[in-house]
Amino acid sequence: MKDQNGPQRILFGALAFSFLVFFIVIVIIADRGDGNRWWGFLVRHRYGDKLGHLILVGTLSFLGNLAFSIRPLRWLPRRITTVTFILFLLLTIEELSQAFIPSRSCDVLDWLADVCGLALGQFIALGIRARLMR
Repeated sequence: MKDQNGPQRILFGALAFSFLVFFIVIVIIADRGDGNRWWGFLVRHRYGDKLGHLILVGTLSFLGNLAFSIRPLRWLPRRITTVTFILFLLLTIEELSQAFIPSRSCDVLDWLADVCGLALGQFIALGIRARLMR
């Protein structure tokens, strides 16, 4: 990871981009109201939807934080990476937008699961990045 253009950075970037595309497809499917057809098994479990949010957003945060080490914004707390902050803003907007989409519902618990996924993904990614840089 010491080489900014090394094979690991390219691999992590490709994985992050691929997962972002996958994530966007999931949002589009959910916005169209077709989610239950694809992942209805999650809704059958009490907190399946929240677990889905946690895993999807956690994976996105993990891959994004591995792929991009963007210089931290000075006004952000040191513990929050720029990637995590950008994802936080986008996911908050996406969750709020669901209030205006008939097939969706704006749910604070979904948003909290997203925030937990962001934190968990960042924590794991930074730990792995620190080990790879040794």
